[in-house]
Amino acid sequence: MRSLTLSRPALLLAGASALSLLAGCGTGGTSWGATPSRIEIPVPDLRKAPEVWDGASGSTAGAQRVAERVRAALAAQPALAGSGLSVDTYEGGVVILSGQLANPADRALAVQTARGVAGVRDVVDRMSAP
Repeated sequence: MRSLTLSRPALLLAGASALSLLAGCGTGGTSWGATPSRIEIPVPDLRKAPEVWDGASGSTAGAQRVAERVRAALAAQPALAGSGLSVDTYEGGVVILSGQLANPADRALAVQTARGVAGVRDVVDRMSAP
C-alpha cells in the first residue's frame, strides 16, 4: 500500500475549506444563503373560523345558524325585503332558496346575496320569477 502524504500548504487549504463550510452550518445554511434560515408560512385568521366553517362542518346547529345569517342578509336587501323567500340549509353549507319573486333581477340578487354569506358553500335556486 502506498501512503498518501500531503504538503503543508495543501493541508492548510483543506482545513480552511472545511472550516468555512462548517461555519455556514451553524447559521442556518451556507455562507452565501442557499438555505433560508426563516421560511414564511401564512397562518389563517382563526378568529373568523366559527363564522366561516359554521354549518360547513356538518352540524345541524351550524346549518341553522347559517340559515339565520342568510335570512338576515336577504332581509337587508331593499329589493328582497318582504319577499317571503324560504331558506332551507343543510349540513355542509348547502342553502336552498325557494319562493316567488317579482323579476329575474331579484332572483339573481337573492342567489348572489346568499352566496356571500359566511358558511355557505353552495346555493340551490328553486325560486320562480316571471
